[in-house]
Amino acid sequence: MSKLLIIGAGGHGKVIADCAEASSQYSDIAFLDDTFPERGSNLNWPIIDKSSQWKCYQDEYDFALAIGNNKARLAMYRALSSSSARLPNIIHPSAVISKHVSLGAGNVIFANAVINPGSQIGNACIINTAATIDHDCLLADAVHISPGVHLAGIVSVAKASWFGVGSCSVQNIEIAENTQVGAGAAVTQSTTANGLYVGVPAKRIKDID
Repeated sequence: MSKLLIIGAGGHGKVIADCAEASSQYSDIAFLDDTFPERGSNLNWPIIDKSSQWKCYQDEYDFALAIGNNKARLAMYRALSSSSARLPNIIHPSAVISKHVSLGAGNVIFANAVINPGSQIGNACIINTAATIDHDCLLADAVHISPGVHLAGIVSVAKASWFGVGSCSVQNIEIAENTQVGAGAAVTQSTTANGLYVGVPAKRIKDID
């Protein structure tokens, strides 16, 4: 069995560790976090070093990224990938993923998530608890689909975009790069880049970096 090292020991990291444990694919699960050595554990899992020390462990461990900020997660993914570190997909056994789905690397897919046929998931994405992605969707790198989000069919989500908890989209639209969709919002038309969208129907209320 493999060993898994999770970069980031916050709440999101706990869920990744629990997901990996449920998969029964790892004999050892540990964390890297910048709170080391002040913190020595995250629940039952040890924190063994600072995040910056990941290169010391890449021959021994697979890696998962528990970094909520999409741009920061993508930067870390690229750094690890360029060093030939192993970044498997961490998938909860209760997730339902069609065999006709294309998955990149370094993704986490949590309990009761559903991804339907024809969809393509990039790298370093988060498909959170009970989120559903219908047929023929395209998620670029470092997209975060929060708990309870529902994407209808043929939705294209560009790099580093984020759907907040309980939000949704209609079919046949494009979500531009670095879009943020607020909790509970319903996106009914395509978005423009670097915007925060809230409400039903979702409206752009401000620019974001």
